[in-house]
Amino acid sequence: MDNIVLENISPKYFTPRNIEQSEIWKKNISFRKGEKLLIVAPSGSGKSTLATAVLGTHFQYEGNIKYDQETVKNLHLEKIVENRKDGVSLLFQDVRLIKNLTISENILLRVFNKDRKKFIPKMEEYASRLGIENLLQKKAENCSYGERQRSAIVRSLINPTNFLIYDECFSHLDLNNKKIAFSLINEVSQESGSCVIFFELNEFPFEHNYQILHL
Repeated sequence: MDNIVLENISPKYFTPRNIEQSEIWKKNISFRKGEKLLIVAPSGSGKSTLATAVLGTHFQYEGNIKYDQETVKNLHLEKIVENRKDGVSLLFQDVRLIKNLTISENILLRVFNKDRKKFIPKMEEYASRLGIENLLQKKAENCSYGERQRSAIVRSLINPTNFLIYDECFSHLDLNNKKIAFSLINEVSQESGSCVIFFELNEFPFEHNYQILHL
């Protein structure tokens, strides 16, 4: 998958705030592999609705979303799920770690159908970069929300998809940890050629070269 195309989409059952001023709703826009995007989306603008629609978890919108030339609404569920292995992934706002599994077990779920052993060094390296290497054998339910966010970021990066989508993934991190996590995401996505799309309430409080779009 090299492109995600949005064709004149808008939510079906509610009208986001400032929809007429949106740079995405009711527009024709493409996200391309390798691009870096920051979508600024205040509360009530439909941020999570758009993020989950792009992932293919619902079709509650007018217009079309396409993976390359394939309209997502027309794809079989198996094909949509298949695309999540290498095509598109979303770090949900609630991070969705399994509470009674350890952090390392949660991270390695991303490679459940592959040889997990070869991903362990990468997991340990990224965990160390984010300051959570001492939490890998700790159950997720016993970690703080910020620790779980950093763990979920590691999970998203050990086998990165072509499109990495992050829905407020830094919300419980202090400024220093935000910068470290942002740097790691940039580094890994640069190596993999992934497109990165951040959904945030506000612009980042540090310098970056991402294209900014307002939802």
